[in-house]
Amino acid sequence: MAFLDNSGDIILDAVLTDEGRKRLAAGDGSFRIVKFALGDTEIDYGLYENGNHPDGSHPSGSAYYDLSILQSPVLEAVTNNQSGLRSKLINYSNGSYLYLPVIMQNTTVAKPALSSLLNNSPVPTDGYIFCADITTSTSPTSNGTKLQNIQGCLSFNGTNIIPEDALVVDQGLDSSELTVQNLPLTDPRRETQYMVEVDNRLFRMCSPEGDGVDAVPSYIDDDQIATYLFMANTSKPYFATTQQRGAVPKFGLGNNTNDTNPTTVIGNQNLGTGRYGTRFAFILKASLDIQNSAALFNQIGYTDTTNDYDVNSAEYYVINTVVRITGYTTGYSIDIPIKILKKSN
Repeated sequence: MAFLDNSGDIILDAVLTDEGRKRLAAGDGSFRIVKFALGDTEIDYGLYENGNHPDGSHPSGSAYYDLSILQSPVLEAVTNNQSGLRSKLINYSNGSYLYLPVIMQNTTVAKPALSSLLNNSPVPTDGYIFCADITTSTSPTSNGTKLQNIQGCLSFNGTNIIPEDALVVDQGLDSSELTVQNLPLTDPRRETQYMVEVDNRLFRMCSPEGDGVDAVPSYIDDDQIATYLFMANTSKPYFATTQQRGAVPKFGLGNNTNDTNPTTVIGNQNLGTGRYGTRFAFILKASLDIQNSAALFNQIGYTDTTNDYDVNSAEYYVINTVVRITGYTTGYSIDIPIKILKKSN
């Protein structure tokens, strides 16, 4: 991977996806370019030099406000779908929008994501430790607390679903300049479809409510990345229609239309600001390979011994991975880092 010099002439660097190369190689006429994507992951729009720029407007006038952006180096095209086009460009027919939607991880309605778990334990920032089996989740830590009861730690016992261990995101217009209310159902900035990408070798997914039946991925690519698509009208157990929460975790459809709900991370609850869109939640389940074998840990992971995980400084298998959540309508995405732990026998 390298950067392309964008300081002079315009450069077009395009690559075919794995499926595109496969059809081109077939030579049977099945190769037709019908879709393409554009992204701006590497662009910093803070470089726009108008009157709001810290250094003031560009001295040469308005025609040069975006010069630094246009001349920013861009990454060469890559075929890996996990590293290329992380921020896709989208179009809105209404050109008068002052605020665009975001997706934010909600750590107030379930277990918080922590930057540290116990002592100096290496927990991924804004992420979670995930226990691969019962033995791991019930292991006593250095202070005597079981791993499954530690904030920042998700557990999976193979059968029961624990709603508090769900990953939860809120969507909407995160601005303190907007009075609090829900985004209208007809507003195109209200996200109604979510795409989740996980390593199929490591995880399955299910709703935080119900019988724990695995969701079915839309497709699994050649890198073993499973893509799941959830829509509000057909995947209701994964959605909440309003940002409402009670004392007991509830992730399904709600009927509370109180716009001053304090548990959303959109806007400012103290000031009563922000436009709430939708809430989306799901449970990660360990794959059978992760539960019953150390093979994948030996192949793509490593071993670690620390009394932060176990009072007896036992050996643990570790895999670091990422779960990506993307708004299918708005194109906004976030990555949640996960550290998988499995106690060695």
